[in-house]
Amino acid sequence: MKISTRILVTALAGGLTYLLTKATDQPEIWQLTMSVFVGGIVLVVQVLIDYDNRMLRFAAEQAEHVDRIEELVERRFAAISAATALYASVEATALKADNVTRLVESAARVGPHDELSRRFADHQINRLIRLFEGLQNGMAVDDGEDPNWLLGLTDCTSHSIDATSMTSFTGHNSYVDEDFWSSILGQRYLEAQRRAIAERGVRIRRVFLLTDKDAEDEGRLRELREPHRQIGIETRVLRQSSVDFLLKTKLVDYILFDEAASYELHSSSILGAETREAIISVALVVEQSRVAERKQRFESMWNAAKDE
Repeated sequence: MKISTRILVTALAGGLTYLLTKATDQPEIWQLTMSVFVGGIVLVVQVLIDYDNRMLRFAAEQAEHVDRIEELVERRFAAISAATALYASVEATALKADNVTRLVESAARVGPHDELSRRFADHQINRLIRLFEGLQNGMAVDDGEDPNWLLGLTDCTSHSIDATSMTSFTGHNSYVDEDFWSSILGQRYLEAQRRAIAERGVRIRRVFLLTDKDAEDEGRLRELREPHRQIGIETRVLRQSSVDFLLKTKLVDYILFDEAASYELHSSSILGAETREAIISVALVVEQSRVAERKQRFESMWNAAKDE
């Protein structure tokens, strides 16, 4: 209530009391005393009512403020609990927690004003997420021929690498031609295998699948196998006529790493093309039953192949 309103109400109450006491022929002293007394009571009542209203509003505001604080604290604690639970789950896995922490910290430092860098960082993180989700589900797929998967898996292998290479000297109807091993990727792949053998004692076996005609070209065959032999890779040649008839319709190039993951090349056929088939995607298979099937298939081809 405004002060002017309080003064007006107090004056009216005092004036009304004065008129009533005057009308009853009360002594002048009582007229003034009762007017002041009633006016004072009315003023005190107004102050008490205003104070009570203020206290009610203050209590409501305090309650609302407490609710907001509690909600904020609950959200913060929930976020902290989620982050703690996430970090604990990371520590419970075989992944290095320090690397995960570095990833998050590095992502947080990407400049918000550099739009291109931010979009590219999001793109790379999404690729990493798809890889993790694929590994969790048993198979991860990536478009194109990802050299990082191939070289990274080779660097991480500790026991064995078993690989098939459908090779053609004519470059027709095969994933790998003889020129692949002299390419930049082929040379990097050979170097990674050399390190795996020399530094970690990894056993590497490679089966070259060739047509009977290509397998007769001893000079080019020897030239193809020589770089592998020099770094300690065991190689054998499997002629088309020696391939199990049950495998001929589902031949695909793949590499088994530590008998735990199969890196597989998926191609598209090019109508009338005289070049090697284009790689449209690679798959990283970790589902145990499928890896076991690849392992059995490789052993079958290795035993049927010859060390020509």
